[in-house]
Amino acid sequence: MIKFVVYDDEEVFRSNIVSCINKVIDNNKIDYKIEEFSKYNSRMQKVIDEDCPKIYILDIEIPNGLSGIDVARKIRVDDWNSIIILVTSHVDMGYDALKAQIMLLDFISKYNDCNRNIEKTVKKALLKIDNKKVLIFESNDITYKVYTDDIVYIVKDTIDRKCIIKTVYNEISINENISTLFDMLDNRFFMTHRSCIVNTEKIDRIDWRNNIVYFKNGFNTDYLSRDRKKEFKAYVRGC
Repeated sequence: MIKFVVYDDEEVFRSNIVSCINKVIDNNKIDYKIEEFSKYNSRMQKVIDEDCPKIYILDIEIPNGLSGIDVARKIRVDDWNSIIILVTSHVDMGYDALKAQIMLLDFISKYNDCNRNIEKTVKKALLKIDNKKVLIFESNDITYKVYTDDIVYIVKDTIDRKCIIKTVYNEISINENISTLFDMLDNRFFMTHRSCIVNTEKIDRIDWRNNIVYFKNGFNTDYLSRDRKKEFKAYVRGC
């Protein structure tokens, strides 16, 4: 599960940010929770200490409380993996944010196309988290850890009923249902056939006439069914 942490003293802005997050998540297969805070407190620190992927959206200016930059410093004491986005009413405070060396993903003005910029940055943050996602499998008493970003495609072997995961580095054969694997993946992946899942970011070109998908590393697959071709073509063109 991914946790979004929204930190802003003004309820109207917190509500606006939450709406932006929900709008982005509606188009993604993600288990998530949003935590809202108007001030830094022990409950917020407890969330900071939790071991799970987190995306923080922090307001810099918090009257009579810790600034977003100060909260970011607390996060970075032990956590350099979570994603931090700062928002502010005063863009001239961006220099202070950069000087703080807190490894920001972005710095957003509340009054300059704020909603669009928040949605765009949340999408970028989700992609960064997805790229780091690890799937763990057991096969023949061996444990495999596979980064989803390394997967080129997955195909079901109809003879021995196993799924073969083709990565940029190797090939792994596991006893798993292909539909179960698809549910574990993010929206970069598309099921082109009942027996095949492809990573659309790894595609080099597609031969629609002969139903062949070519990948950037030289792999290819002809598992492209006619009934899914139209949907796949629209999906790829929309990426």
